[in-house]
Amino acid sequence: MPLWRAAAVMDVARRLASTFEMPLRVARLIAARGYTEPEEVERLLTADEPWSDPMDFDDMRAACEHILRAVSGREVIAVIGDYDVDGVSAAVIVAKAIQALGGRVTCHIPERVSDGYGFSLRLLEEAKNEGASLIVTVDNGIRAVEAIRAAMSDGLSVVVTDHHEPGDEIVPSGVPVLHFTRHRDPSSAKRGCGAFVAWKLATQLLDSSGFPKTHALRRWIMGLAALGTLADMMPVVGENRRLIREGVRALAEEGSAGWRVLCDGARVSRDTLGASDVSWRLVPRLNAAGRMAHADLAFRLLMAEDEEEAKRLAETIEVLNAKRREAVDRAFAEAVEAVEREHGPNPPAIVVAGAWPLGVVGLVAGRLAQAYACPAVALAEMGDGTLRGSGRAPEGVSMLDLLRRCADVLHQYGGHDAAVGCALDASQLPAFRAALLEAAVASGPTSSAAGEPAVVADDYLMLSESADELLGWLERLAPFGPEHEPFRFFVGPVEIVRCTRMGSGEHLRLTLAEGDACQDAVWFRAPERIAHDTSGLWAFIVELAPNAWRGAVRPQLRIEEGYRLSRAVSREAFAAVFRALRRGPCSMETLRQRVGGISPDLVRDLESVVATFVELGFAALDGGLYHVIASQKRDLRDSLAYQALVRRHLRPVGGGPSERMEEERTS
Repeated sequence: MPLWRAAAVMDVARRLASTFEMPLRVARLIAARGYTEPEEVERLLTADEPWSDPMDFDDMRAACEHILRAVSGREVIAVIGDYDVDGVSAAVIVAKAIQALGGRVTCHIPERVSDGYGFSLRLLEEAKNEGASLIVTVDNGIRAVEAIRAAMSDGLSVVVTDHHEPGDEIVPSGVPVLHFTRHRDPSSAKRGCGAFVAWKLATQLLDSSGFPKTHALRRWIMGLAALGTLADMMPVVGENRRLIREGVRALAEEGSAGWRVLCDGARVSRDTLGASDVSWRLVPRLNAAGRMAHADLAFRLLMAEDEEEAKRLAETIEVLNAKRREAVDRAFAEAVEAVEREHGPNPPAIVVAGAWPLGVVGLVAGRLAQAYACPAVALAEMGDGTLRGSGRAPEGVSMLDLLRRCADVLHQYGGHDAAVGCALDASQLPAFRAALLEAAVASGPTSSAAGEPAVVADDYLMLSESADELLGWLERLAPFGPEHEPFRFFVGPVEIVRCTRMGSGEHLRLTLAEGDACQDAVWFRAPERIAHDTSGLWAFIVELAPNAWRGAVRPQLRIEEGYRLSRAVSREAFAAVFRALRRGPCSMETLRQRVGGISPDLVRDLESVVATFVELGFAALDGGLYHVIASQKRDLRDSLAYQALVRRHLRPVGGGPSERMEEERTS
């Protein structure tokens, strides 16, 4: 089994490299991801998926009629949002569109602790007090049947736009519902976040009213839809991929004063704004408002056109973001102690509870899911005998399906496959823990239970290789995310010749050496023990990312996983065996005697070393004797025998969530 995907795609890669005039190195990566036909590769490179028609939503016409009637009648329209960035972005999209058409609009976003998720009776009363006659939900509403019925009985009209899974109760008839279950292509529409659905609604509203196609507002709301898509970690395929590409460009060129101030405060240059800047530097700040105070702060910031007001809001959000970091670190440390106490080192699933802010338990669950490679639920003690929290699951595991199997012990739950929210009585905590463990075991092994994955990277990377051209192609293949993950490379065997701490000390900058070649790499949230012992041979799984410094952009190795390696896989060990072979034809037993005096370790792995030489054409077996033959220069890592040998010697050293997982965003 190859250690990296590109080890078995050379024929396809050569064809793609010729067709698209791209480096063979890049063609290997693309072919290894399963893109083998020219049409598929063309779509991958151009990301020009046609925009879906807003009218593909079955109820789009009725939804627009409700809203446009309210606009023309000068009625107050209440937009009901959500406290995460997707919900806030969706609220801004719809509010801006209604304002542009001359409508009167107010926005009401639930407070995480006192209101909980979604459209509620309290928010209905708030909207009624504002004089609203029409309710438009964004990023929520598909499960808010009680509040919708109450609104209708009070004479209000309701439009629902949402992307979450529906509950058992059905939204009352007569209510237009923009949701993937009421769409011409449900499987495609399901990939859209709440802001995506709101964008389709806003686009159709503007089109129906003859709003100029070239108006800057259209690009701004497309950018907000991309913001929500990145924040909710939606699949980066099809229309979403085009939306992120074009939407991020719109975020760089358009936007409110509030958006510009937010970028300035985060030290993000809009001239070079990329999807990663949005995801890892801007989204966490906006999310901090809803996690630590009220998401209305983020809504007002994105709506703000007055620069002084925007600066005040942005400063408040910066303070909240700092508090959020501290709260997450503290809660995660306590959660790890609870995991070790309640579950042991290799749990199939995790349920922990503590006196933590409700706004950070989703982040804690995300860190736990990554650190233990299993589904994890983190619960906050609400002080009234109840627990509320969030769950996260590794890729390939449906957190929502797991909670369905635990429904008997939960007050409520909802969400989607990767992220859920739930509530229960504190007395039910042991029962919930047992039920989730049982469900996780019944659903099959997670990556932690199944052992090391068969393939650990997309390809290998030599430190002597110039990565500038490769980085340029990777940026063409961006953006990355779920279902189009960043390309990862295997680096090793290497030595660590320098190790320095970065930031607060939990991040490391390493100088790696491979023969005469050296390169720097950064490791965010590296295991603490690495800083104290860098001896021996290492291998790393890295991503190649742009690093802007003093006006220049250079490739940077970002470590995602680390392994220690035995000396038996070093180039020196292979060279020693090759020198022994060059002394003359010999049997395997004779060769063992020749190398035994060099290194006892080599004797154990000698057959794998020789198999590598034979596979690469450096040696041959003739008449029971091995001998050296003339051959072209090739890298050891091209050999499957070598990859199998390396796999046997990989010893994971762990490592906390990456810089990006630290800022996990789903609510």
